[in-house]
Amino acid sequence: MKNKILLVDNDQQIQDMLMDLLKADYEFIPLQSSKQVLPYLEGNSDYIELFIIDLKEAMLSEFQILKNIQSHYLYENTPILLLAELGQLEDISKAFTMGADDVLATPIDYDITKKRIYNLLDIGKLRRVHNVMEDLIEIEINENIDALGICTCPKCRKDLLTLTLNNVQPKYISTEKGEAITKAARLASANDRIQLLAEITRYAKLIGENPRHG
Repeated sequence: MKNKILLVDNDQQIQDMLMDLLKADYEFIPLQSSKQVLPYLEGNSDYIELFIIDLKEAMLSEFQILKNIQSHYLYENTPILLLAELGQLEDISKAFTMGADDVLATPIDYDITKKRIYNLLDIGKLRRVHNVMEDLIEIEINENIDALGICTCPKCRKDLLTLTLNNVQPKYISTEKGEAITKAARLASANDRIQLLAEITRYAKLIGENPRHG
């Protein structure tokens, strides 16, 4: 499955060019309006590698779309590229202060555009995300180890963590500020933790019956 780039621009010519430019490596998700971005992100689990947004479209909401993307637990460090006309110098300056990573002037030059996009994609890969379910599972194992009925050795703990982690839905956050544990606790409701403990207990039984430490 190809990685995805979300494109917000109602210019069909630009859409076609960008999609043709990177179609070998990436799948473009074309949207007509910035109002469609959040509903798409909430309704789809596929990770977006890069946001490309028409500057005029971003300005319609006073750059609120940039704030919404950056406040999303999964996309706070995902690169944002804005497409702007050369005459929008003042707006371009404001876009950078509002969180845009780069601004590309239209009309688009094929080679320059490809280079700039790949540079941003490389930057995005360096801004790592972390599956906080690993932290939540480890917390629950540590707090309930006596009741889980397994050997408390590091090997059994690790097996239980790995087996549970591989069988629950991930939740990703940025780890740039080193706040994984704090954010993990905030993301998990009481019901989430009850369901997670049920999964841990299920796999603890398997490990208790087939320990690998001996």
